[in-house]
Amino acid sequence: MKKFSQFIIFLLFLVLIAYLVYLMQGNLSFKISDVGSRKNAFEDYKTETNFKNGIFRVEIKDLVTSTGSGEKQYFRYDLSFETFDKKSAKAIQNRKDEIAVIINSVMTTLSPDELDTEPERMRAKQLIAMKIEEYYPDIKIKDLYFTNYVYN
Repeated sequence: MKKFSQFIIFLLFLVLIAYLVYLMQGNLSFKISDVGSRKNAFEDYKTETNFKNGIFRVEIKDLVTSTGSGEKQYFRYDLSFETFDKKSAKAIQNRKDEIAVIINSVMTTLSPDELDTEPERMRAKQLIAMKIEEYYPDIKIKDLYFTNYVYN
């Protein structure tokens, strides 16, 4: 009889959980702070575009990435993409969340020391461009620019 009552309690618990999920309509978003919740880890960054005079540029601002140093350090930077055509720039703009994930995956492998010199920064930019073009062959990147680059 004891097992039967435990089974009934377990079923009631499952029904309660299913009811709560139904009430929330599947919107069980991850709480970031007491102020609110985000459904996307990259909601804080902004994008700006410049499609003038034959220049096709998309800038992703306020990116924050942990460093690959193994210490509690992070990079904070803006990254500007210059593309060969408007179609590529629009594709970056439309896929900005996925692009930010790729940027983050590359930047977390680099320590601040690895970005001290111009050749090292060029290598990082080439890695980012190569990974983006690997995942999205329709995006053709002409150049990348780090702006407002800092680390702690």
